Amino acid sequence: MHVLSMAFLGALPEHHCRLPAVSTPGDYPPSWQDQLDSLNGSIPLELDASGESGRYSRCQQFNLTDGLNGTSENRTLQHCTDGWVYDRSHYGTSIVTQVRQASNLLWCIFLLVTFSVTSAFSPNYIVFVILKFLLGAVNVSIYYTAFVLGMEVLDHSKHTMFGMSMYLFLVMGYIVLGALAYIIRDWWKLQLAISAPFLLCLTYWWLLPESPRWLIVTGRMEDAKRVIKRAARMNGADFPDKLYREIDSNLIRNDGNDEKGRRDHNLLDLVRTPNIRKNTLIVGFTWFVMIAVYFGLSLGAPELPGDPYVNFIVGSCMEIVAVVVAWSTMDRWGRKPPVIAAFIVAGISCGATAVVPKELWQVSTGLSMVGKLGVSVTYAVFPVYSAEVFPTVVRNMGIGVVSMIGRAGGILAPFVALLGEYWAPLPLLTFGILSLLDGVAILALPETLGVPLPNTLEDAENLNSVRGKSSENSEKILPDAFQKTEETEIYDRITVL
Repeated sequence: MHVLSMAFLGALPEHHCRLPAVSTPGDYPPSWQDQLDSLNGSIPLELDASGESGRYSRCQQFNLTDGLNGTSENRTLQHCTDGWVYDRSHYGTSIVTQVRQASNLLWCIFLLVTFSVTSAFSPNYIVFVILKFLLGAVNVSIYYTAFVLGMEVLDHSKHTMFGMSMYLFLVMGYIVLGALAYIIRDWWKLQLAISAPFLLCLTYWWLLPESPRWLIVTGRMEDAKRVIKRAARMNGADFPDKLYREIDSNLIRNDGNDEKGRRDHNLLDLVRTPNIRKNTLIVGFTWFVMIAVYFGLSLGAPELPGDPYVNFIVGSCMEIVAVVVAWSTMDRWGRKPPVIAAFIVAGISCGATAVVPKELWQVSTGLSMVGKLGVSVTYAVFPVYSAEVFPTVVRNMGIGVVSMIGRAGGILAPFVALLGEYWAPLPLLTFGILSLLDGVAILALPETLGVPLPNTLEDAENLNSVRGKSSENSEKILPDAFQKTEETEIYDRITVL
């Protein structure tokens, strides 16, 4: 819910300069149309992108000392001197209308609760922006840390199910956000409402395990053994004693040292070797495009013609269709074909809006929804795909880096939307071109369906030579260069059990 909350917390309704001589006192005029009728030529009309007479200016008024007589040509303009009057037909208060005028996982969850609740009581706009920045950082960390943890705990045959479940809950949050925003029109009350559920997440302290795969690969065998025993006890599984003896003997043999050449990994490992470097760059570019297009269409949904709440909720419901499409294709055709096809659909749909006449806004809205469906399919598939491309030793780091690159796309999205001031279809056309380019770039990534998660840098470097097939045959398709370590052989046998 926090991811797209600014679609409503920062909603910018129609507005014009407050004119004390003609405006009704207070923040809630009788009706927006009555306000417009009372302007009496005190606010200039602006031309829209097509050169036609458009809406009243949002930021300028005629100088009241010039009087109301004479033509607009001989009257001077000035910026709003007494604040603004806002259209309340859709929104109650937002951070724009109110504050502006009043001039590792558990830690992230704790910080999110702190920042989100505190931001509801921001005394001014600067404090709100700082808190939302911090809130955004920990919110993204929560989602992808939880995602990587689930991918590493579960057997690769369950990756699609887990990835789709994560995304489905994300979509449910969007729908709940739209419903809450419809009911709660004051921004600070809405902020508190979407913060409350995270109090339940503090119980993760007693529920969440560490990733056994990561513990084994990094040599923390005793910690891994405790997690595995706990999982076995909770699931009522009866593990052969031989597996525990193998873990114990391996721990004694290594004795906590770096006898097997273990080392700490860093960001340079993501670009140190040719194939990993190529995969990192393509995955990073894909995240940039995916999030730019996704948030550009999602945050822009309330700006489409029609009721903003209905548009937002319908757009979110389209993502349920995306989950169904992604889930039904990922394990049948692989990871690459659905992503490429979805980007092509998004690119064509968004680009096609450039040739739709302005009066056929229903067609443009429909095309943007189809584009949202396409990019939502990529948003469902690609996190799973990305986690399967990066090796265990740098998987969390890799997802963090490409997610950070993706956030740059999210930062870009609102600025792309501003291009509509020059030519209305330009934002969607830009998103369409980026989607098509990304669809081509993904052709160079390896297919990962049916391929066990790479654990080491060597595994990931040789991933391009592994042919992806059904998970049942994955053990038969590994080349000699793609061999598991002794520790991960043990872990893979445990996950099967």
